[in-house]
Amino acid sequence: MTDATSPRKPFRLGFFSYLEGDKPASEIYLEAVEIYTRADELGLDRGWVAHHHFGHHGGLPSPIVFFASLAGRTRQIGFGTAVLTLSTEHPIHLVENAAVFETLHPGRLDLGFGTGFASDAVLDTFDQPNRNRREIYDQAIVRIKDALADAPLNDAGDTLFPPAPQLNERLWESPGSVERVIQAGKRGSGLLLSRVAIGTDRDTDEVQRELVDAYVGALPEGVAPRIALSRTVYASRDPQSAFENLKAGVLAGREAGAKQGRPQPQRTIEEDFAHFSIHWGEPEQVIASLKEEPLLPEITDLVVQFSPGTQRLEQTLEALELLATEVAPALGWEPNR
Repeated sequence: MTDATSPRKPFRLGFFSYLEGDKPASEIYLEAVEIYTRADELGLDRGWVAHHHFGHHGGLPSPIVFFASLAGRTRQIGFGTAVLTLSTEHPIHLVENAAVFETLHPGRLDLGFGTGFASDAVLDTFDQPNRNRREIYDQAIVRIKDALADAPLNDAGDTLFPPAPQLNERLWESPGSVERVIQAGKRGSGLLLSRVAIGTDRDTDEVQRELVDAYVGALPEGVAPRIALSRTVYASRDPQSAFENLKAGVLAGREAGAKQGRPQPQRTIEEDFAHFSIHWGEPEQVIASLKEEPLLPEITDLVVQFSPGTQRLEQTLEALELLATEVAPALGWEPNR
């Protein structure tokens, strides 16, 4: 069996989920278990999840608990957070949970961190009233790295138990500006690139090109880049159905933005698909489209989403199967078996 932590050329392959939908949480989670189990059988390297509280933007408040359930049901697939919202987590408690998981399932956990989208009400719920999310983040990420490096945690000299120093080599950050990318690079973290550049009408590829260049330039000497690129990749034998799913997701995003008072650009659906780097259609179309991704030759991880839109379980499983058996192998990827 290939070590789950060993990168292979040209990239590791993962998928990403918000674990959201209109069904009860129990059904959503059980469907996610089925998806992870199939991804494991297909040889995917990683399954990534989002972290949100109270059902805002996603349905999973406790990723490591979820991963612990999955680890015993799967053989080799790794697990990643994209991202853990540090403004709602105590950094030492979080890293203790991660260290226990790492001790039981060595090499299968990647920790991605971000400031997240926690509202003032959510921050207040977690005893962080009137705090700046970036300030909280900057303090927490340093404490996490120090704890994993066996630094004393208090005046009594207590250190992390169980120790998990190897996790420091699997930390990722998801900054959105050049300045903060440079900070992450200097820490030696991996760089998580989102599906779309948030807060700008500029093309995502253009924005992320700047972020990658800044990140690579900031890495300490001898530290290899780790770059994870997230993109919508939705291959289907029924491309019209795929189009309708994705279209519904794009339109729902527009509607949500309008309700929040954000100005909406005047683009056609097809122009939105291009703007958001959505790769969809029959497998051959998706392969050709992905080959045009400007950053693909430089990444270490490709993290696939099937959103925007909500697919039925059978549609997700088909898209996953086509990704692992046709699309990714055509780009040089080999299953982890």
